[in-house]
Amino acid sequence: MRSLARYNRLNSLFPEVDDFFRSFSNLYDVTSRSLPIEMYEENGDLHLNVDIPGYKPEDVEVRVFDDRVQICSKCEEEGKQAPSEEVETSRSYFYRIERKNLNYRIGLPVEVDSNSVSANFDNGVLRLTMPRKQKEEGRIVEISQ
Repeated sequence: MRSLARYNRLNSLFPEVDDFFRSFSNLYDVTSRSLPIEMYEENGDLHLNVDIPGYKPEDVEVRVFDDRVQICSKCEEEGKQAPSEEVETSRSYFYRIERKNLNYRIGLPVEVDSNSVSANFDNGVLRLTMPRKQKEEGRIVEISQ
């Protein structure tokens, strides 16, 4: 008969590999590292929807590059420190904080025009519409003799 063994990160030879495989089982866990995202292409535009509940639009910074999107939070206010820190305020004492600072990068499958991106934030869902970058066909050069 098998028994359950407690996972001990200190005994792992390759913690990054363990985290990678564990991320598949944590897809719907609120404390996991990954954000629920939806990415699709429609009418030549790449659409990216990212669920980030609990954040306000002014607390989130989005940077779009030609090949990736970076989403970071600007949480430097009181009460939004790193998880599991004990925080004392004038009215309450926090024993545990599950909210983590966002620092997330999403690779894009196609190149986009980062100058023409539109963003919308509604009910905790960040929606980005990114037009695909037009491929340059190049220029035909005449060869002189």
